[in-house]
Amino acid sequence: MKLNQRQIDVFNAVMLNKSITAAAAKLGSSQPTLSRELREIEARLGFDLFLRFGKRLTPTEQALLLHEVVLRSFVGLDEIGRAASAIRSHNAASFRIASIPAYAESIIPRVIQRCLKSPQALHFSIHSHEEPSLRTEMTTQVFDLCMAESLFERDSATSETIFVGDMVCVLPQDHPLAPRKILSPQDFAGQPFLYFSQHDPYRHKLDLMFQAAGVARDYAAETTTASGICAMVAAGLGVSIINPLTAASQIGGRVVFRRLSHPVPYQLSLWHPGRSSRLVQIHRVIAALREVAAEMSEELEGFLRRDVPS
Repeated sequence: MKLNQRQIDVFNAVMLNKSITAAAAKLGSSQPTLSRELREIEARLGFDLFLRFGKRLTPTEQALLLHEVVLRSFVGLDEIGRAASAIRSHNAASFRIASIPAYAESIIPRVIQRCLKSPQALHFSIHSHEEPSLRTEMTTQVFDLCMAESLFERDSATSETIFVGDMVCVLPQDHPLAPRKILSPQDFAGQPFLYFSQHDPYRHKLDLMFQAAGVARDYAAETTTASGICAMVAAGLGVSIINPLTAASQIGGRVVFRRLSHPVPYQLSLWHPGRSSRLVQIHRVIAALREVAAEMSEELEGFLRRDVPS
């Protein structure tokens, strides 16, 4: 059932060019040859890839599903090609970060901006993953730095944390709770609430807080990213509680932030290989992370002090 590279190339060419004749021209082959190869591919797979109406081919549902996988493999090959080209021209990305989306959308851009001002500027490659995937990525030793919310044990990796403040409430600007300076768990009773996904570690902490307070929230929706939460809050779908880094990056937007009466401390967790040829660069980036995190915390604190109706 395994396809060889030639068969994958034929299938991809036919899918992209919509006809055997055009695909044959693209591959420098002939229409009869590709027709025969397509039949061999279908025989090997055990299902039809195309419905044939004269000279016209219509991909089957199975072909569309298979092509999604094939395209991902070609994207991987393209990335290898780009990396090789970059290495050849001495412009290879020299610092690779794997991060949850919340950091890729909040603190990382500021850290890169700071590092690029350094005389020893780095080339960055940022890869966003949900936290469960990060655990797998760490085992590959491909990344110079991994950034997540939870601190978990990993052999041959060095870990540390950065405290960035307490989680904050996020509300639509015109919400009835917006005039409050501090919100308690009881203020959320019966409110449409936007949840993080079941695997999010801070969702569990918030759930425990509300359970201890005996508060039931109304389920509005859930998502995996804090920026997604803010977008839904801005659309008036509900209220929520998010991390301070995303909150700081959203200041001036269409939502407001308020303190929570029951502090939920939030920390950024870091891992990097215990042995690496880039330890000097790793320590530089971590130092920049600490500086930027402190600045963002101060920005949010300033907003929380100012943005409260008198």
